[in-house]
Amino acid sequence: MRHKIGLSTKVVQDRPIREAAEIAARAGYGGLEIFCVPSHLPPETTVARARELRSLFDDLGLRTITICSYAGGFAEYGDAECGREVETFRHYLELANVLGCDMVRIWADRLGQNLSQPREDHWLRAAHYISVAADHALEAGVRVLIENHLAMTISADMTLRLLGLVDRPNLVVNFDPGNMYLAGAACGRAATLRLRPHIGNVQVKDGYMPAAPTANGRSTDATLSRGGSYDVLLGEGNMDHQSYLRPLRETGYDGYYMAECHKSPTADWPSDRIAGHEIGALARLLDAAARPAAAVAG
Repeated sequence: MRHKIGLSTKVVQDRPIREAAEIAARAGYGGLEIFCVPSHLPPETTVARARELRSLFDDLGLRTITICSYAGGFAEYGDAECGREVETFRHYLELANVLGCDMVRIWADRLGQNLSQPREDHWLRAAHYISVAADHALEAGVRVLIENHLAMTISADMTLRLLGLVDRPNLVVNFDPGNMYLAGAACGRAATLRLRPHIGNVQVKDGYMPAAPTANGRSTDATLSRGGSYDVLLGEGNMDHQSYLRPLRETGYDGYYMAECHKSPTADWPSDRIAGHEIGALARLLDAAARPAAAVAG
């Protein structure tokens, strides 16, 4: 494969993990971003089960690049709950070692579901417990991912603030410009270059935002609170993907790009077809990012 493209298993979360991996291999993906959804890698996954998955992935020629856990929420929890979340994260570190994976995601808050304007104590609480988790991860030889997402890491400013408060060498960014775009945060060249020294992984999905965004009180996903949608294939939204892909290319980013399409499967577009579409569309975007701007414009 000419590009490092991985599949976020959330794209095929309606399939068991074995089938999800087989779909990824057939489509030509080189790696997996395993989402910790019930059908793929829930917190109760045993080490023995992780060994079985490692054998399967090895046989299919797939690497586990990241584990997208839902451990965290520290800004909103008490000490006892935070302690339990840290232990869940430590279990995922153990699974990561078995799977040969060196990046595991953690959350400062509960994905913006309850917290829209973090207070100073939210920042300090999240930073404290992420620091604890990062120290455990450092001992395990694993990097900790914080993803661009409402509420506490949606912008470059907020992400950089949390990175500075935690101040750990193994804390890196799971760069998600789609989430930033739908939330109205800058995600183009300037923001990308500011975050670039800290980016360990890149998630790519399309998003559609109407010309006049309006509040969407019906959505249970805070990402869509401005009325946008990510229920689209790559190429169906109105994001400017080159605004972040080109500076990543120019600055020598050599990590994976994860196809993280959020289009809901249908009879016409089952999840395996979506996965097949996304790798081709993402490869074309990366090809365009590698060409001179004039050639792309022409």
